[in-house]
Amino acid sequence: MFSPINHFEINRNGVSTNQDFISLIELLTQIRDFLNELGYLAFGRDMSVFRQTGVVNGNLILDSATRTMESIRFCCMNANFADAYSLLRKYRGDLFYYVYLFTVSNNSDFTQCVDVQQLNEDEKNIWDWVHNQQKDLHIGFVLKCIASYPAARKAVKEFQLKDSSDKLADKLNNYVHSNGYRFYNESYNRLDVKNKIKEECKEFGKAAIFITISFLFLVVLIKPLLIMSSDYTDYLDVGDTPPDGSQYWVAPFVSDFLINHKNVLDDKCDS
Repeated sequence: MFSPINHFEINRNGVSTNQDFISLIELLTQIRDFLNELGYLAFGRDMSVFRQTGVVNGNLILDSATRTMESIRFCCMNANFADAYSLLRKYRGDLFYYVYLFTVSNNSDFTQCVDVQQLNEDEKNIWDWVHNQQKDLHIGFVLKCIASYPAARKAVKEFQLKDSSDKLADKLNNYVHSNGYRFYNESYNRLDVKNKIKEECKEFGKAAIFITISFLFLVVLIKPLLIMSSDYTDYLDVGDTPPDGSQYWVAPFVSDFLINHKNVLDDKCDS
């Protein structure tokens, strides 16, 4: 008699003993933990102010993306790559929307009093989002806005982020919409028989870390306050004088993460 419990347990057991899956899940765990720590560091710093909309707290997005990465880990622990890629598209969209908030806010003169109808297109997108009525905002529009920001424009072009993002977008869409026979979940045994495990694990890990490093790179350029070490404010909180230049120190876990994965974009991206 078929036992679904045994079937799925066998599937997970296969994943848990395969070195390629073990390495992939370790990487996803590292990404999850990094985002979780970044969320704590950024809390209270990731407020944005917009005309008409007012103050927006973006930390909810970062927390949600962290939880999505945890869901992705569990998909991979069951060898369900199609589900993992579908969630990875959401993960990408959420992280870049987080950066989009800062980009639009930095370009918004909130001292001007205007009606909703007078907001520019990006500001209206944020207003709709805050009121839970945003529709049909394509990720390409978000990325175009981010790439046009003066502090990011040169780097986006130099590191060819648009071309790489476009290629990844096609792959993610194929899995979300099941655009072919290969874009479905398969069991561990079937992946093993087809000798696809190493390739699938490598490709998924590459996509996950590319999205995360691209996001972090843009945060550094557009909202550097988010990665600032807490040392400066810690000194002030206890009544001491902060060391010279400590307001520019980067949180060690951020620096370590970027250094460990800098070759994802380019060896020079941390300079």
